[in-house]
Amino acid sequence: MARSRAKNILIIGAGPTQIGRDTESEAAAVQIIKNFAETDRNLFYVTSDANSVIPRLDVDVKFIEAELTVNSLIQILRENEIDVILPVAGNTVALQLSEQLNESGILKELNVRTMGVTTTTIHNINNPELMNRVLKHIKEPTIPTTVVENVTDALRFAKRVGFPVLIKPIASLTKTNRIKCDNEHQLMEMLESAFKVSITNQVAVEKSVVGYKEIEMIVIRDAEGSKLLINGGENFNPIGVHSGDSIIFSPTQTLTDVEFQSLRTAALKIAEILKIKGVCHVQFALDPTDGKHFITRINPFFDRSSAFAARATGYPIANVVAKILMGQNLREIKLSGVQRHDSLALIEPVMDHIAVRFPTWSFASFKNANQQLNTRMKSTGSVMAFGRSAEEALQKAIRSVDSTTAAEQAALDESQLSEAQLINVLIHPRAGEVYYLLEAIRRGYTVDELAKMTHIDAFYFYKLRHLVKLERRLRDNPFDMVALQEAKYFGFGDTQIAHLWQVRSDEVRDFRIKKAHVFATYKGVEPTAGEFPYLTNTYYSTFEDEDEAVRTTGKKILVLGTANSQVGTNSAAEYTTFQTIQRCQKLGYKVILINNNPNALTLIPDLADKIYLEPLTVENCLNIIHQEKPDKIIAQGKWEIVTQLVLRNVQVEQLPVSRTTRSENIEADYMGVISSINGSINLFGVVGIDEDNMFIPIEVSEALKVKVAPLIKNANQHITNNGIYSVIIKENMHQLQIVSVVPLAVQDLPFLSFAFDQDFAGIITEITLNGSSEIENHPIIQGDYRYSHVYPYTQFGLKKPQNPPFSLAIGAEFQSIK
Repeated sequence: MARSRAKNILIIGAGPTQIGRDTESEAAAVQIIKNFAETDRNLFYVTSDANSVIPRLDVDVKFIEAELTVNSLIQILRENEIDVILPVAGNTVALQLSEQLNESGILKELNVRTMGVTTTTIHNINNPELMNRVLKHIKEPTIPTTVVENVTDALRFAKRVGFPVLIKPIASLTKTNRIKCDNEHQLMEMLESAFKVSITNQVAVEKSVVGYKEIEMIVIRDAEGSKLLINGGENFNPIGVHSGDSIIFSPTQTLTDVEFQSLRTAALKIAEILKIKGVCHVQFALDPTDGKHFITRINPFFDRSSAFAARATGYPIANVVAKILMGQNLREIKLSGVQRHDSLALIEPVMDHIAVRFPTWSFASFKNANQQLNTRMKSTGSVMAFGRSAEEALQKAIRSVDSTTAAEQAALDESQLSEAQLINVLIHPRAGEVYYLLEAIRRGYTVDELAKMTHIDAFYFYKLRHLVKLERRLRDNPFDMVALQEAKYFGFGDTQIAHLWQVRSDEVRDFRIKKAHVFATYKGVEPTAGEFPYLTNTYYSTFEDEDEAVRTTGKKILVLGTANSQVGTNSAAEYTTFQTIQRCQKLGYKVILINNNPNALTLIPDLADKIYLEPLTVENCLNIIHQEKPDKIIAQGKWEIVTQLVLRNVQVEQLPVSRTTRSENIEADYMGVISSINGSINLFGVVGIDEDNMFIPIEVSEALKVKVAPLIKNANQHITNNGIYSVIIKENMHQLQIVSVVPLAVQDLPFLSFAFDQDFAGIITEITLNGSSEIENHPIIQGDYRYSHVYPYTQFGLKKPQNPPFSLAIGAEFQSIK
């Protein structure tokens, strides 16, 4: 029987952080949920991400922790009488699950519909042959593609279109990318594994367009067919390097107006033919010789490119899409920053700056990983940077990579490479490619030579050559005011200049400020480029005369964000920062956030009171401190940036948490979680640790708590500061003993907050700022789940060791223990 109105909405999450997926999906989900909470609908959110912030939102949403499988979703649909499923906040995972639910017949049986994207569109996108038919219908050129069920058909097709070809499993629940095959042997080898991970035992084979420019367009469409181009981005690398491993510039840098308008028109046509209600990310391969294009990928959901587009333009994509999903149209939606305009949401954003997204790596922790770049994504995160020129944005992006990761960007010392080694790296790109390109220019390679070897547009080599020219001028003219001013304008940091002058960075800063009088100024990020009055809370630095940022008034605190995602922290650190910001605001502070991770959960609009999209470097932090004069500065634990600021007499309130992990690889059976405030200890409860180092909530926690309580009295001897602590406990001959007492690890904090129904990040923040916090005890949440770490070994082509260290985890997930 048909239900009269969509009352119960199930939002499908994307699951845990892994390579190719950061917290951008969760950030979109948070904004959608906050908008939907204003209606009288019942909201349900399902995910296997143990670092999800959704359980701590101050809105009415039922959080369901479950494995993201068809069977678990069917059970959820039945038990909660779901009317509508929303897959667009769950990346490819949610889209593929929606396709499988539709094929199972359960959506028809229960009269459940999809929101934002139709089941027909999902089916077409998941099948390249069907998608090609749709593209031909709207007269868009298509890459020769076929779907095969055996090796013979694949080989026959490859011989007809010619090598190289790309293959991709159909309907794979695992994260899969197109794999390039240069010959028959590679094709046969790759097909074997591709067929195994395909649910339908089918593989798509397509002609390779390696070497073409890769262009991305982000569009929005509403229910009445109004459409906008939000942003266009251009990959530094041509097709052949995964876009997640390439530097991306926005707006596009090398396209002619004819090429740009052709791609814009195509992206809007696709949103229309697919009847998208919301965001759609379209990727193109553009032939650099004749300007003809092919469509390589269509993502009708929130992904890292739509997240970057929102940051780059200042256009609140997720909030606008949420209102579209609620039934409003673009001409009716007003943006909160607009001062005088009736329908700004219907105006395409304009940029008066250049934004760069720059990949970051974690190869230092995985020594045997293959660092060559190809169609398989390997970067664990990214940073973004803004500037008035391509040079400035790129230089800021390069120095955005913090000191712990800088060495990983160039796996080889580029200055020590022989000519043969350097040429090999140029022809076969690898992590940290831009460093090798800069070295080649220093050695006298011409723009034409490099463009021919790399298939990268010559435009970018002119920009890199300009940076090398500035480098030489600085080196030859130490403490020259004119050289300094020009270098700062084009993005050189004080530390980079100090290296060239062979002095300390503090000497450069003193000279820059006291003698050269060169100061950072700040520009607002907003979608009208000053065309309309717009109140923005987001800024980036440059070195011009006009300063658009006004010092925040009132009681204020500067929060140092997480920057790029790395193994060991990632989404758990974002969770902690999210909760820290909210608790600071509850304590009466205006929060100023510095962060430049384009996928960051904490960059959603209206969370922080002011945002600086800046590299987390000493220079930038000192500039912002000078600009804002915050009452307090807060950071997660003691890490490199904190150490450097403290050395410069900056007082930083350090949350007493471990930024990476608890004590590793120690034999233990239980973990108690306690607070220690001015000598008073409170035991929240106990969880168990099994042989796989996974947390399992203990059903008899209250009884176990009684046994553990006497031990906790001895914990004080291990504690010197107020905070929340993990007490690691071993059972020996039926006797419990404390193995270690350590500050609560950021990695464990989200799950333990969920299990004990506590805001541990908020409590730690309040203890740090006020010296105390009111503690309430809640019963442990019961459930058949466990907490498990997620590692990137598979994506790196490595075998997972038997007991991998927790500090190399990239995310965490709930797992059923049934």
